[in-house]
Amino acid sequence: MKTLSPIATLLLVVTMLLLVCPPAWGQEDEYPRTEVFGGASYLNADAKILREDFYGWQASVSRNVHRNVGFTADFGGQYKSFDLGPFGNIDFQTYEILFGPRFTARNDTATTFVHTLFGVVHERVGGVSGTSFAMGFGMGVDVNVSSWAAVRIFQIDYIPNVHDGVWFHEGRFAAGVVFKWGQ
Repeated sequence: MKTLSPIATLLLVVTMLLLVCPPAWGQEDEYPRTEVFGGASYLNADAKILREDFYGWQASVSRNVHRNVGFTADFGGQYKSFDLGPFGNIDFQTYEILFGPRFTARNDTATTFVHTLFGVVHERVGGVSGTSFAMGFGMGVDVNVSSWAAVRIFQIDYIPNVHDGVWFHEGRFAAGVVFKWGQ
């Protein structure tokens, strides 16, 4: 018996979900149309020779088109200064600009989400900079403190990116505050 390729299997699952989900779409209750996140972030970066830790900020805006489906624009910036002894310091900056779908499970106390994001990573070391393709695969949990605010307990992302044909694998962790509008 011939098995389906991974792409064919994925298309079959998506088709089945599209056929089954529309009746449930009409059963929507209150949910925020827009969610804005801001917080602190930690990036564990792949430097090929060794791994380095960077600290900075992260922000995102999610527009929800359904109780369980939305689109996210995610931005982050992390920084580190390296002491080169008699040669002085060299500053390293990395920025992520990622966009994509977000899927959520909501209840009265918390929101759990997963997302798949695509975009770029821009890095600057000293006076040299470069921008490359990046992806972000992650998840997180927001705990509601009111109808208009939540605390993002954690968001964790795996961020593979490619520079000059070489893949780098980075992990990012963030926590902060979420504000909600349009319920």
